Amino acid sequence: MALGLIPIYNHSYKSNCEYFMDFEDDSIMVKTVRVIENGEELTINYNGDWNDGKKVWFEVK
Repeated sequence: MALGLIPIYNHSYKSNCEYFMDFEDDSIMVKTVRVIENGEELTINYNGDWNDGKKVWFEVK
């Protein structure tokens, strides 16, 4: 389970961030994949890859 700020990132199939897990260091790094507009929500794709369109196990709005 990810702790810290990671749980506040919502899922999006068109996410504007991607994440990298470092299992040796027990850390996760998040970086943007494009310019983020002022006031825009930061999102990640829960499938792992920022542009992965496979369905997730929950309903996406």
